[in-house]
Amino acid sequence: MNLVVIGLNHKTAPVEVREKFAFPTASMATALAGFRRKAHSAEVVILSTCNRVEIYASADSEPIPGEVVQQFLAEFHRSDLSAFAAYLYERRGQDAVRHLFRVTSSLDSMVLGEPQINAQVKEAYTMAAEEEATGKVLHALFQRAFHVAKQVQANTSIGAGKLSVGSVAVDLAERIFQDFSDKVVMILGAGEMAELVLKHLAERGAEKVIVSNRSPDKAEALAKEYEGRAVPYDKLVEHLAEADILICSTAAPHYVLRPDQIRAAARIRKSRPMFLIDIAVPRNIHPEVSQIENVYLYDIDDLEKVVAQSIELREKELEKCLAIVERQTGDFMRWLETLRVGSTISGFIKALHGIKQEELDRLRPKLAHLSADDWHEIELMADRLTNKVANPPAQAIRQQAQAGSHHGLVEAIRRLFGLQSTS
Repeated sequence: MNLVVIGLNHKTAPVEVREKFAFPTASMATALAGFRRKAHSAEVVILSTCNRVEIYASADSEPIPGEVVQQFLAEFHRSDLSAFAAYLYERRGQDAVRHLFRVTSSLDSMVLGEPQINAQVKEAYTMAAEEEATGKVLHALFQRAFHVAKQVQANTSIGAGKLSVGSVAVDLAERIFQDFSDKVVMILGAGEMAELVLKHLAERGAEKVIVSNRSPDKAEALAKEYEGRAVPYDKLVEHLAEADILICSTAAPHYVLRPDQIRAAARIRKSRPMFLIDIAVPRNIHPEVSQIENVYLYDIDDLEKVVAQSIELREKELEKCLAIVERQTGDFMRWLETLRVGSTISGFIKALHGIKQEELDRLRPKLAHLSADDWHEIELMADRLTNKVANPPAQAIRQQAQAGSHHGLVEAIRRLFGLQSTS
């Protein structure tokens, strides 16, 4: 069984190249069938995401030439092979297995430990299986890959922590407010980062939104998007007490909100906490605001420190993850070796039974006087003898295949019984 993966990803090719060779879901069935015709019914799975396009293939006999895969990509996407060949990588055998395990476990992703890739690999495999493009080898390989990903997630902290300012801000807010559905979110300014935080809050259940911006049109547009309301920029202080969560991101070169303004709002709110997120640079909220009781202020540096800690934690876990991948790669290769020697074992046993039958056919005329029952006993004895001769070498081949040291014994058996080599 010959395994190969050929593809390109965010490390080897820019987005303008990756997007040209993406496989839309609607054309996946056509692509899978087309590849199998070109590669003479090889097993295949095509993984196509925004960050990678990879073709995983397996053949029983001869290795699939890399040129066949490259030609398929060029023909399917109607592109000149020379335009993308330099961006491609090729992995075979154990390297192909290791690569898939790393990909599925999110150790090869742009964001280390992100969970989306596992679902994308499952979707790619499921589509291939539904189109009957997979067989024994790729089925086992991808099932093992999902098992490896599960082990990595369960036994390491590779997925711990948030890796974006927006998600970190919302996680911090959840420490103060367990439920966002009845909380008022006020956004001051309409910077891209502030909108991202607002989006994360809305996804977690926030429904009440107030927007204030120097540009009334921008305020109205953003408020409409979240079914909120806009308030005039020069009146925003009057509405501060309404805000449970305030996201600040204006282009002002000075503090927009001062301690006395937040203190006044806090008095109106009594004991209800306020969570302030100042994403602006220069800062929009005076840092002394953090000293006010029941007011929690985080600026961009605070949020990025949490993000950096998450990244550092994930990188420290990488060595553990790679150890799991390496161990599982070895296990799968040993299983694959037992599969490879299966044809040798079956051929060997078949050859022995052929010799047995020849001798029985030669003996039968000489023992014509025997009854049918007596002859049947001789046949059973011949079967038992043949099986006893065949079992020890067959078992030895299987054991040595699992240990990776079977090649000499397999070659000897093939030569002795005239069996064809299978790679």
